[in-house]
Amino acid sequence: MPLIIGKFWFPGSTGRYLMPRPFYFCTPLVLLIVLLVTGCGKPESSLIRRSQFLMGTLVEISVYENNKDIAQPAIQNAFNEIRRVENLMSTHIPKSEVSIINQSSGIRPVPVSPEVFAVIRRALYWAKQTQGALDISLEPVQKLWDFEGDHPALPEKISLQHELSKVSFTKIKLENQTVFLTEKGMGLNLGAIAKGYAVDQAIKTLKESNIHHALINAGGDLKSIGSRPDQTAWKIGLQHPRQPESILASFSLSGKAVATSGDYQKYFVHDGIRYHHILNPKTGYPVTDTMSATVIADTVMDADALSTALFVMGPEKGLAFINSLKDAEGLLVDKNKVTYLSQGMKGLQNFSLNSLEENVSH
Repeated sequence: MPLIIGKFWFPGSTGRYLMPRPFYFCTPLVLLIVLLVTGCGKPESSLIRRSQFLMGTLVEISVYENNKDIAQPAIQNAFNEIRRVENLMSTHIPKSEVSIINQSSGIRPVPVSPEVFAVIRRALYWAKQTQGALDISLEPVQKLWDFEGDHPALPEKISLQHELSKVSFTKIKLENQTVFLTEKGMGLNLGAIAKGYAVDQAIKTLKESNIHHALINAGGDLKSIGSRPDQTAWKIGLQHPRQPESILASFSLSGKAVATSGDYQKYFVHDGIRYHHILNPKTGYPVTDTMSATVIADTVMDADALSTALFVMGPEKGLAFINSLKDAEGLLVDKNKVTYLSQGMKGLQNFSLNSLEENVSH
């Protein structure tokens, strides 16, 4: 049987299912992307694959390189780069720059590194573009739901409304390389964008190490370097949102980034109602209209942010928005298992969409 690790499954492998530890970032958990590795022109021994738990998820790096003395240090440097970004941006590391920003909310602006400043600025850009569908100030509400803990539960309405009043990306002020949360008790969570940024940086590190054929998958945030050695593109599969061992869609891709947000990994059922971890910033409650949202973009940072935003916007608004963007494509599945495709999605190389119970392409 195939080996399933995080989002990868490899035909012909054997092994057990490995569950990732809880996410450090309260982010849309995106166990939807599958890498299909098939035979290629060069020997299989040239494929070197390693994985580590970073940013609370399984990060897998696959490199085609016959010289292990080149490949192994390059892979380790890429892992180290992801860890470095985690140390800057995780809310679970007390001395991270994001944690210090949160601790200083309503008190003072916090000087930050150029990287943290740039990632927050990009998040605010997408917040404005999506009219708040992406909002990195959701941390107070996310803490109430405690999806990362052992016993997530439905928050009390009074507490939820109180914390929700602190949520607004317009209360995040950037100036002179400082970040200021204008209201005490506010908090940032970069889970919807930081992991994507970390993958982009890790890809850059691999390129600097003279790696020409590689793919990184960090909990569904995925990007490749070039094609495989036989000049064929990497084949990507999207996991069915309700059938973990089935593929919803597949396509071939080189050099682009992919990210998926889904409702089916972190959730609990209360009084017959399913509550998942992707929250609507305007209500503080889980989004109800979407099962999954996948975005293909030039950077993983943007794909990561946009997959969350589209999920929150819902299929129709999300589809209209992704169609308005240049160099980005998307696929959404609504609560009735109806699929929505952006204008260029079907044009992707080797694109294939498997049928759902109700399957409509738009």
